[in-house]
Amino acid sequence: LREEFLRVVLVHPGPVILPELGAKLGAYAQQKLAGRKVEIKVNTRVTGVSARGVELSDGSAILTKTLVWTAGTSPNPLLEMLPCPKQRGRLCVNEFLEVPDWPGVWALGDCALVPDRQSGQFCPPTAQHALREGKVLAENLVATIRGGQKKPFLFKTIGQLATIGRRTGVANIMGVNFSGFLAWWLWRTIYLSKLPRFEKKVRVALDWTLDLLFSKDLVQFVTLRSPAMSRPESNRRATDRQ
Repeated sequence: LREEFLRVVLVHPGPVILPELGAKLGAYAQQKLAGRKVEIKVNTRVTGVSARGVELSDGSAILTKTLVWTAGTSPNPLLEMLPCPKQRGRLCVNEFLEVPDWPGVWALGDCALVPDRQSGQFCPPTAQHALREGKVLAENLVATIRGGQKKPFLFKTIGQLATIGRRTGVANIMGVNFSGFLAWWLWRTIYLSKLPRFEKKVRVALDWTLDLLFSKDLVQFVTLRSPAMSRPESNRRATDRQ
């Protein structure tokens, strides 16, 4: 596939992509992607999808047979069976991660709508929040059993990172913005530190190092099937008996 055969269109409903990282980093990401000939349509929504293409809210249509849809996370549908109060499909909990008016019922992570006492909003369903919610919930369970003092969940997002390809990234860590190669390097370094087992860390680090020095090795596996059997099954059995 030559470059002129490809057309990539990014449709985003907001004024800038990557709103979680702020307008400045979102604008930087848009600039980089536009430089790679990615068409970006902001303040635009997808209103319909068919076998021929995609219909947009601005009245235009994009002819395509390849659609990549990213719509965020959703809670487990099992939660719909619970009679507990819910919002956005998630269980409503208090600052102690317990469901109000339902003693003994607790929730966290993607299944819960955890209030953020600092911002007045809700905690995002990210791994860095869920891991710490698990620790607080464990302590509160022990405190409830032993009659101790429960601990409210208090945590502020440490940072968010994203890679936008070609060894380029954007990051916001402790309120400080990073972009370009440095953000990409931070993204890889932080996620490498989160991998379990030393052996896995070494393997991934070695693979990433080789990726910096050499071009990507692309391999295509093609499955070929014989159009017909070499001989019918009945003839094969007759031959075997002879």
